[in-house]
Amino acid sequence: MLTTLRISGFAVVDQAEVRFGPGLNVLTGETGAGKSLLLEALHLILGGRMSSDVLREGADEAVVEALFELPAGHPVAARLAQQGLPVPHGPAELLVRRTASRAGRGRAFVNGSLCTVGMLESALRGLADVTGQHQHLALLDEATHLALLDAHAAGRPLSERSREGPPPPGPVTAGDLPHRFRAAHAALSSALRERDALLAAREERSCRADYLAYQLRELEAVNPTPGEDAELERERQLLAGARRLEEAARLAEALAYGGEGSASEQLGRATRLLGDVSALDGRLAPVLELLRSAQAEVEEAGRSLARYAECAAGDPERLALVEERQESLRALARKHGGSLEAALARGQAMRDELASLAGGSERLASLEADIGEAGARAVELARELTRARLEAARRFSRDVQRELSALALERCRLEFAFLPPENALVHEGVALGAEGAERVRLMFAPNPGEPPRALARSASGGELSRVLLAVKRCLARADPVDTYVFDEVDAGIGGGVAEAVGRLLSAVSRERQVICVTHLPQVAAFADHHVRVHKQLVAGRTSTAVEALASLEERRAEVARMLAGLTLTESALEHAGALIGAARSPVPATRGRRPASVGGAARKVGGRAGLRPVPGAVPGSLTHRATG
Repeated sequence: MLTTLRISGFAVVDQAEVRFGPGLNVLTGETGAGKSLLLEALHLILGGRMSSDVLREGADEAVVEALFELPAGHPVAARLAQQGLPVPHGPAELLVRRTASRAGRGRAFVNGSLCTVGMLESALRGLADVTGQHQHLALLDEATHLALLDAHAAGRPLSERSREGPPPPGPVTAGDLPHRFRAAHAALSSALRERDALLAAREERSCRADYLAYQLRELEAVNPTPGEDAELERERQLLAGARRLEEAARLAEALAYGGEGSASEQLGRATRLLGDVSALDGRLAPVLELLRSAQAEVEEAGRSLARYAECAAGDPERLALVEERQESLRALARKHGGSLEAALARGQAMRDELASLAGGSERLASLEADIGEAGARAVELARELTRARLEAARRFSRDVQRELSALALERCRLEFAFLPPENALVHEGVALGAEGAERVRLMFAPNPGEPPRALARSASGGELSRVLLAVKRCLARADPVDTYVFDEVDAGIGGGVAEAVGRLLSAVSRERQVICVTHLPQVAAFADHHVRVHKQLVAGRTSTAVEALASLEERRAEVARMLAGLTLTESALEHAGALIGAARSPVPATRGRRPASVGGAARKVGGRAGLRPVPGAVPGSLTHRATG
């Protein structure tokens, strides 16, 4: 629900703040007072484009802020969280801020965090429908029509349905049908995709299997083992340096032990010298022991070097074998991933793929059975869903026709057109889209004898507001939008029809918040919250001011002004008081409705109520219209 709208530096608005409440909020004022600017500001909050042209003369920045109350679990909060924007848990306040500067760079903020306009528009979808800005009208978006019809058929709001899990097993109800069909369609689509992939690959399977078998034989002929390349490289280095290793070992052995003047010989002489004199001084005994130990270790090292030199002789044949094996392993690595580990992994993958190719025929037979079962289930549910939608469309058309008759549009006709689904898959001759065997479109015929056309293209501004009012009244529980904003809802009407519009707005406001700009006192009398917009002259400059009419006397004076103009008379005040009092009373049983038969609301064609062919429809398809 929208609670506050604040504007500064915006066109003729210097500073203004409007507070809204639940129920019916009415904005009144003379033509040109600036009421449309408030709707334009709300349009910007919902993601409309903002430029420096909106700046008030002399202002450096235009700012529009809106504060919304979101109940716990609201889908807008979930979308904001998905985009990384801050939203408190549970019931929350959502502050949206748009700015534009002289430099031409606008900014958008959600709860103080900077975001793009695209993020804002996407996240706030479903917060408000603004009739003055058609891009925010969910009912003019054909993509929403089928979901609205399904929700109307189930008698539950879309927001409630979206939070549900899979329906429980048991008898299928109107509310469960769409979910059950989507699950059956998903199973059928998955099986068909897998089958098509197998069929497309069947001709290539044999060639692929031969190729894999050849590659695998080549790899298994080499039969590498993990880490073998590192071991071979170490052995190659030893074999390639065998001569140098032998020469170094023999020379070291001669210097340490075997040669004339070797370290062992010198240590022996030192040991003998100290052995002769150590008896004279006991302090030499430890040194003597160290020399003897060193001589023993040098002699052991010499003998080890001699043995190593005997074994270090090179083996050219073994070196050639090692290098040949290394080249084989390198060739495999180049062919299968660049390393021996990658080649080994590729070998296992080829074995798995060969096993999969060998089992393709069995899987294909299993898929055919799955497709038959899932297809039969999807077709059965699609037919039940179509019947439920046709019945819901007939009820909806009858209900809307009654509302239109009360709004002086008894000659207009609103109906659902059932059209073939887009991107459908065909099973047993039945086209199945992701949402059923049809898509639907709201159609409107403003005049008798004219064919219905899409609602967005066929209704004038005044008609569109009243048509949307009637539609929203009938879809009050199914429509997920939180706030309805109506502009020009009173165009071209007056008298009793104006009172009917007011009562209908009041009835809609019991389901959700309604904001209405009106020039009719009969409509203003029904307000739960009344706001007056007027122009004032401050310091020689014109600006728009907003005033909340809290007391009954203030409301009576404003309604009287709407009745009589600037000169208020006692009769006008009395009449205004009577209008406000009548608005608080229940509607008489004989007023506010016209017979359902007016304008041809009840119709039978070909023995089936409310079914008429759509021009250009494919014969034999599910394309038809459901009317009242």
